[in-house]
Amino acid sequence: MTDFQLNMANLIEDTPYPVWMLKGEEAKIIWANQEAERWLRRSLRYQQSHVLPDVFDLPQDVRDGYNRCLETQSSVIIRNTQMEFSGGDNALCHLTFFPSGDYIGLMLQVAANQSDDTMTNVDAMSAMGRMLAHEIKNPLAGMSGAVQLLKPDVEGAEALSLLNLIGGEIERIKRLVDRMETLGDKDPARSTSVNIHEVLHRAAQIMSSEKDRTIKFTEHYDPSLPSIIADEDTLMQALLNLIKNAVEAIELSGQGGEIILKTLFRSGVRRRVENGGLASSLPIEIQILDDGPGIPKPIRAQIFQPFVSNKPTGQGLGLAIVAKIIKAHNGIVELSSQPGKTKFSILLPLSDEAS
Repeated sequence: MTDFQLNMANLIEDTPYPVWMLKGEEAKIIWANQEAERWLRRSLRYQQSHVLPDVFDLPQDVRDGYNRCLETQSSVIIRNTQMEFSGGDNALCHLTFFPSGDYIGLMLQVAANQSDDTMTNVDAMSAMGRMLAHEIKNPLAGMSGAVQLLKPDVEGAEALSLLNLIGGEIERIKRLVDRMETLGDKDPARSTSVNIHEVLHRAAQIMSSEKDRTIKFTEHYDPSLPSIIADEDTLMQALLNLIKNAVEAIELSGQGGEIILKTLFRSGVRRRVENGGLASSLPIEIQILDDGPGIPKPIRAQIFQPFVSNKPTGQGLGLAIVAKIIKAHNGIVELSSQPGKTKFSILLPLSDEAS
């Protein structure tokens, strides 16, 4: 396996779904995670000597989905298909095929075990948080040191401002990584009073400073909105992930475009409380809009699930992390998309003081 594939293997080893790496038209099993071994009751060594049809009786729609992913190098989702395994067991499953270098990944979810909240899975995101924290920590110290070495040689207020922006982001990422292992917890790690407009403006500054000037950033904020209680670092990460997706969508079109950041008060939206308590109101809305090509309809319903992506090189983790962060803030994320207009809406509750 390539270095990239080994990194992917480390990332998804602890994912609480069976995951396989497959190769070629025959779908030879190259690798499987621990959950796949447990689920099939077959060792990795045994599976590596077989092709996928040896362990699954593949329905035609699954075969077609694998071939389509292999040919187009884009993710394919197959929902509610009856799978028969080598031991004779049957189960209704959701399958996601996703390209990964020279291989095709397969993630399988048993439909009967799905949560009503389709946006996120706490166990999956907690496992990913541990893996991502491990991968991110290594380069941060070197980056921080480089910024400090550059500062004495930098001339001009704009250049120094950009360098300070980089340094501030490195420190934010350090704090974020320190808490990645608790990403699956219900509550944000450090909740304080946060001005969402300041966070949005800083996110726009970060993304606009590193991207093509043909992409225009427009900000429309409702100044009457109060501050919210939030973990500023993780909220910033969620916003950066959404803005980055919007930028990449516009870049795929090969033309310039516009990204609009907007806030408003929205009444009438309530979030179901898991413990059976009163539903909470979510009147604070943050919108990220772009005029890119839109998200393909077949994957919209699963776009917040891990490993679901419509980008050729995407690994499908960014939006899953967004959904987990916003859920930890007792909010929800909505998506509406069509060619020329994609909108992600983050809905958050008022603080107790504001309400």
